[in-house]
Amino acid sequence: MSSSPSASVATARVSQLLSHLTAGASGASGSKSASGVSIVSRAHGVAVIQIDNPPVNALHPRVQQGLADAYEEACKDSSIKAVVITGTKGTFMAGADIENLHKIQLEGKTSATEMEAFIASGNKIFNRLEQGPKPIVAALNGTALGGGCELALIASHRVATPNVKIGLPELSLGIIPGLGGTQRLPRLIGLAAAVPATLTGKPFDAKKALALGLVDAVVKTPDELMMAAGKLALDIAAGKVPRRITSQLKNKIEPYEFGKAIIEGARAQALKKNRNIPQPFAYLDAAEEGCKNGFDAGLAKEQKLMAGLVLHPVSKSLIHFFFSTRATTKGLPNKLAPGTKPIQRVAVLGGGTMGAGICIAYLLRGYHVILKEINQKQVLAGVERIVNDLTRVTKARKMHIMTIEFLLRNFTAQDTWEGFDKVDLVVEAVLENLELKQTIFAELEQRCPKHAILATNTSTIDIEQIAAKTKSAKNRIIGLHFFSPAHVMPLLEIIRTPHTDDATIAASLQMAKRIGKTPVVVGNCVGFTANRAFFPYGQGASLLVDAGASPYKVDKALEKWGMPMGVFRMIDLSGLDVGKHVTGTITAAYGDRTYTSPLGAVLFDQKRLGQKTGVGYYAYPKGKPSPDPKLQAIIDSVRGSQQNKPQFDASKLSDDEIVEAVLFPVVNEALRIRAEKFALTDSDVDVTSAMGYGFPAWRGGVLDWASSHPKGGYRYVRDRLQTMSKQWSGNGANKQIQAFLAPSDELNKRADAQKK
Repeated sequence: MSSSPSASVATARVSQLLSHLTAGASGASGSKSASGVSIVSRAHGVAVIQIDNPPVNALHPRVQQGLADAYEEACKDSSIKAVVITGTKGTFMAGADIENLHKIQLEGKTSATEMEAFIASGNKIFNRLEQGPKPIVAALNGTALGGGCELALIASHRVATPNVKIGLPELSLGIIPGLGGTQRLPRLIGLAAAVPATLTGKPFDAKKALALGLVDAVVKTPDELMMAAGKLALDIAAGKVPRRITSQLKNKIEPYEFGKAIIEGARAQALKKNRNIPQPFAYLDAAEEGCKNGFDAGLAKEQKLMAGLVLHPVSKSLIHFFFSTRATTKGLPNKLAPGTKPIQRVAVLGGGTMGAGICIAYLLRGYHVILKEINQKQVLAGVERIVNDLTRVTKARKMHIMTIEFLLRNFTAQDTWEGFDKVDLVVEAVLENLELKQTIFAELEQRCPKHAILATNTSTIDIEQIAAKTKSAKNRIIGLHFFSPAHVMPLLEIIRTPHTDDATIAASLQMAKRIGKTPVVVGNCVGFTANRAFFPYGQGASLLVDAGASPYKVDKALEKWGMPMGVFRMIDLSGLDVGKHVTGTITAAYGDRTYTSPLGAVLFDQKRLGQKTGVGYYAYPKGKPSPDPKLQAIIDSVRGSQQNKPQFDASKLSDDEIVEAVLFPVVNEALRIRAEKFALTDSDVDVTSAMGYGFPAWRGGVLDWASSHPKGGYRYVRDRLQTMSKQWSGNGANKQIQAFLAPSDELNKRADAQKK
């Protein structure tokens, strides 16, 4: 850095960051140091440096400094010939300390120049470890991800246990590897293997890592690991095994003309997948620089790009979302009472698409499952769906075909109540009919044991109404709202009523974890959190079409902005018949602020139900959506006959204005949910919006996006809704539009509280 005044300020800031983050890091000895790094053994000429920084051995800056101090201590000890670095409790190192990165982001005081110098200080330590006088072997006792993988890469050799997972998942947090990972991994295994692995973030298992040369040996037990690593380290020190400096390796990385082709192909794929996020392109730029101009140039590029990404809104949003998904159970009853058995036997009522998916979700995680249908014909149809979907799952996951037979040993399909006296959980997934559900739950109360949880998969109906005809089971009645396909979608809304007890919540949370779901516990209102927050999504889009916008333009604007599919494609996928039912339920509950377009009813009457009938808003000539030229005539006819039609021309709206018109009402309703305490935290709403409706996680979730909107946060959202409500309703002439777009009290409160 230069000696200019600004550079001096930057140097002071970096020193401040380092002194704060590495406080108490000095001194590595036989006992655990404040840094979390210690020399725990000095036997037979090998110093074993152990990382013990609970809970996951994250690479906090003080850990980096602890590694540096421990290595220098080993170098000064003439009895030490080589070094082994390892972790504790089955974890080598799970990655960088994300919490500290997030603190820097939220603080907002660090410039890109200061961040680059901060990253460079870590690279200085890693370069010293890699090239110092005594060779290092990494003993990988489990997870070695992100910074853990980068630490392993500076070692001369790596020995692993069979459970090792090693890789670079940083892109999922909006950043790239910043401690040489973009440079060392290609030099060790080649760009052809390193590029796709880093772009996806998928770690290598022991078998693949060994085949690629990412690890040099795989041993069976932790005891063998330390013996093998120590012996290898001594052999390297004695010259029996050539020492490798990873940054200087050249035999695996492709010549630039070939490497460039690999990178350009990956760049084209990244553009197709999501051109809105910067980190894939930054990673490829750094990898290309290193391939073309060598390690030092590549590392300098990596540091500069990493510094900018840490401070980028996408990384801030993704790290916010990372912590949000891990906080959904915070403060909730998570532990079963002593003597309480966890859920083992599950019954599912209804073998349709949703019921079949729920059965598969449980079967894949070892539960005993009963599927009950109303007759043998429906039983056979449900079994066929389950077998077909399981076949697809096993192929996709590259599981042996015999896995299906093994899983189905725990499965029973029937049209009777046999075995319901032994179940721990029942999930009702029948038609959205209140009277039917009430009858079923009254029956379940009589058929099931007193400890069994009785759950409904309803997406909209008030659970207390469903439970109205039960007598003594209300404390164990709950909503388990799966999202379709149930065995794939990661979100599980757990809906509690005022009567639901803590034991039911705890058992449900444990079950959700076992089946691999992210649970969000919400209150009982019509639509719960996900569907209630997003009912304005389709209604806002329909308003624009009624006012002159093309549904295809609306969808393209939303997809370009980052939604996985446009709103009308989504309606077609779920079916206009489902949409009609949900609209009726939502309108009955929140009719004073809903917008109901007549177009949906017309399409329903014409049997244009979406993908299931081959035509809806789109046509599906070969199963794939394409704009239907016949739709415009239907839209024109509906517009011509519509009473109290919108008095603005939506065809002239920009893409940004379309996104605001469709998503700002979602923000508005989500804030009502928060104000009414049906969602416990803003981050819970963010998780449901992303995992339930595909709101881009790289925008943080719907409320995080709104609160940090670059044009002014909640104040901008409120002001835009006020303007739309007034102008688009003709100064209040159209009461329906005015109420639909009017800012809520909670939005006004947050907008007023936000600094200008």
